[in-house]
Amino acid sequence: MSDDPRRGVVYMLLAAVGYSFFSIWVKAVQAAGMTPLDIALWRFLLAAPLFWLALRLLRLPPPERRLPRLKLLGVGTFIALAALSAFTGLQYLPASTFIVLFYTYPSLVAILSALLGDRLPPRGWAALGLTLLGVALTVPDFGQGLSDNNWLGVILALFNAFVVAAYYIVSGRVLRGYRAINQVGAYTVTGALLVFLALAPFRTVAAPPPDAWGGILGLATLSTVFPVFFLNRGIQQLGAPRAAILGMIEPILTLTWAALLLGERMRPAQLVGGALILASIALLQLPGLARGKPAAAAVERVYDEAIR
Repeated sequence: MSDDPRRGVVYMLLAAVGYSFFSIWVKAVQAAGMTPLDIALWRFLLAAPLFWLALRLLRLPPPERRLPRLKLLGVGTFIALAALSAFTGLQYLPASTFIVLFYTYPSLVAILSALLGDRLPPRGWAALGLTLLGVALTVPDFGQGLSDNNWLGVILALFNAFVVAAYYIVSGRVLRGYRAINQVGAYTVTGALLVFLALAPFRTVAAPPPDAWGGILGLATLSTVFPVFFLNRGIQQLGAPRAAILGMIEPILTLTWAALLLGERMRPAQLVGGALILASIALLQLPGLARGKPAAAAVERVYDEAIR
């Protein structure tokens, strides 16, 4: 770990800014008429080669032993499912609501770890309670019933969170014992690209219209490739727990961009729900929670290689 934590703070803030624009790019591309499958294909079609090019240009150190490449390509299936559910869900929910619901995934990691035999400490169960209450307050018109479209958006947002949580559990087991994992993002994103390339012959693939290219490029670069590298650097400088706390600025930034750029507003109850979900993440990262507790360690692993 570096002796200059200020550099790590800068890296984490840059990663958070990059990820926070994810929903904004998607909304812009959807407004140009692109379908979720086309958005996903073009995102990974651009991001995968950029990952490999960045690795070559930055001359990052290779892993100390050969990575399980085929397994990592397979793990890319989770990335593909997460992307497709996110792009589809954002058709039915405001970006602000979607991103808050998505942030239930750290608690889902802890729950999945517990179901797989790891021990979830009391603070982990408290975090889960905060998450569930936060979701109840965040879901639009929860007390008055949801329209069909809203329900579909909520289901897709929570499914997106579940798939991402499953990704971290699976990738954590695949990468157990590895340290230098700079190439992991490139392999998993390539795996996601292969999924969408396999689907391409069964449907008509549309090229992005002229007014969608800005959003596609922003999604592939500023909200995919760049933040992964900044995130890894931030974790190396600060360690995963401290980096995770700084990473919590991401949903706050997303809510800000959604208000300024998309004109979205959340009701007071929804803001309280979002605050409770963020509080659950902070609770999972409290000092001492991860020591000697496998489920909490899995939660910490969430931030070691974050790709949405």
